[in-house]
Amino acid sequence: MDKFKKIGQSGKILLFLFLIYAATSKNPLETTTAVIIPFILMPLLWKEDESPFLFLGTMLQWASINIKVFYANFEGLSFTEVFDNYQHIQEAFFYSNIGLIFVGIGIFFIIRKYELKGLDYANLALSYDSRKIVPIYIIISLVYPFISDSSFRFGGLQQPISKLADFKWMVFFIFMLSCLYTKQFKLFTIIAVAEVVMSLTGFFSSFKDYFLVVFGGIVVIYSKDLKFKQVLPLAAITVALIYMMIIWQYVKPEYRNYLSGGQLNQNVVRSTGESLSKLGELVKKVDNNAINSGFKQTVDRLSYIDFFSATIDYVPRVIPHTHGRLWGDAVGRVLQPRIFFPNKAAIDDSETTRKYSGMMVAGTEQGTSISLGYMTENYIDFGVPGMFISLFGYGLLIGLVYKYVMTSSPDKLIGTAMIIPLFILIYLFESALNKLIGGLLMYLLIYELIRRFALKRFLQQIKI
Repeated sequence: MDKFKKIGQSGKILLFLFLIYAATSKNPLETTTAVIIPFILMPLLWKEDESPFLFLGTMLQWASINIKVFYANFEGLSFTEVFDNYQHIQEAFFYSNIGLIFVGIGIFFIIRKYELKGLDYANLALSYDSRKIVPIYIIISLVYPFISDSSFRFGGLQQPISKLADFKWMVFFIFMLSCLYTKQFKLFTIIAVAEVVMSLTGFFSSFKDYFLVVFGGIVVIYSKDLKFKQVLPLAAITVALIYMMIIWQYVKPEYRNYLSGGQLNQNVVRSTGESLSKLGELVKKVDNNAINSGFKQTVDRLSYIDFFSATIDYVPRVIPHTHGRLWGDAVGRVLQPRIFFPNKAAIDDSETTRKYSGMMVAGTEQGTSISLGYMTENYIDFGVPGMFISLFGYGLLIGLVYKYVMTSSPDKLIGTAMIIPLFILIYLFESALNKLIGGLLMYLLIYELIRRFALKRFLQQIKI
């Protein structure tokens, strides 16, 4: 454990204050559980002299499990009152938190022993020229939306093409650290703001990924000597992200309907200018009532244990546990790439949700897809306590991929840049098993192709 971040004296004081808050809250048991979990996960997942992205990824999942604990306290309500499927919500809450710890233990089991040698992040970042990275990144940014939107037209190649496009984050991270270490704040701000604005023209809220990656990058820079003045940008990023998410949740239904031209699909038929103009028009209408409504919608959207509660009521009472069938399907899909098996059945997350939770959710016919989430699917397969063993195995997979990328990359900075697409893949608590397992394999394959055939030349281009 010496190679991992320690809670420290300030962390112990913070934990003590959180426990006082928990003891005096409306929901003391749930709140105590919620505040303790991060202090368990940090020394398992955040290695000294490495980035916080594994820890940050699990913390985002922690938020999906625990956010309504704090919301219920804020509203003065009992925990069960803030859920529609409240009958088994406490079981879903505790199973999910315990499951997240088992995922963390699995990751820790793999990453605990290796140690990266060489220069620190600062010296590595200073060896790259941010001015040389800018034109490369601009080209990638211009091509990225086209590749991402067009990937669905390539059938069996859709997943590898989309995963290849995700490696734009590698270039963004290197550019960010190079700019921040050399104090080229204006250059970085221009590029980052432009990216966030452009991300708002799409169907999904991908703008949050920029905030999360920038947050992680700032932590990389200041984690050894974090002072109050360094906390300010982290706090500003957090507040800005939360505010944008609240606004987004409020305007999203009308905005998405405009983007798709009123069709029940996720295809954008508007130009960039039209999209931004409409978004600006909707944002201007936002008032205090809209903020309050958006806040409630954001909490409901982030929280993702309602389906788990419904599933606990449904499985095994109505449908028996599947004894590994969902895991088997996820692995089987990996072994049957669509390019060679074009008749492979399409993934229908909403149908799986209907089948195992008994809830009638919208699906492809309404232009959407609603998954149960990997935690719930592990419960369906193995029940309790079996799900914790399979979640430990899932953590082992993440740890193996992470360790391989970090130890096979040319240096620590490049390794960290390369794991950003992995972070974006795993941080969603709602992700289905078949997409996670397939995504992990495809991520690893694309990483290896880039490392072997493109990375060396790219680094030569941006070296000082």
